[in-house]
Amino acid sequence: MRDHPNLPVDNAILVGSPGTGVNHAKDLNIPADHVWAATAQNDLVNMAPPQAGDLAPLNPNEYRRLFDDHSAMYGTDPTSDEYGGRTFKVGNGHLPGWHFKAMPAHSQYWEGDSLDNMAEIVTGGTP
Repeated sequence: MRDHPNLPVDNAILVGSPGTGVNHAKDLNIPADHVWAATAQNDLVNMAPPQAGDLAPLNPNEYRRLFDDHSAMYGTDPTSDEYGGRTFKVGNGHLPGWHFKAMPAHSQYWEGDSLDNMAEIVTGGTP
C-alpha cells in the first residue's frame, strides 16, 4: 500500500503484524482511521525484535550482531499509539506448545471474536 497509492482499499486490517515497513498508518495511502491492527496476547510475533534505534544504548552494529536480524526494520508496531491507526480486540490465542504447535495464536485470528471483529470492519462497522 505504501508503494502503490492507487490501490482500491477502503480499510486495511493487520493481524499478528510486527510492522508494515512504515512508521505511521497514514503512510499506507489511506486515512489512518481506516487502518486497523490487532495482535493476540500469546502470539510470538510480540517477541519480534524492535528496530535497532529502539535499543538504545545498544549501537546498531551490536544489535545486528546479537540478533543477526535483517528483518528488524518493520517500522512502528501497528498496534501502538505512535502508529496512529485503530486497534480492535482479538482472542488471546493458545500458548506456544499447545497441541505441539510452535505458534498456535498466530493462526487463531481466523476464528471466534477475532474473526467477528474483522467481519465488522469489512462490512463498514466498528468492532
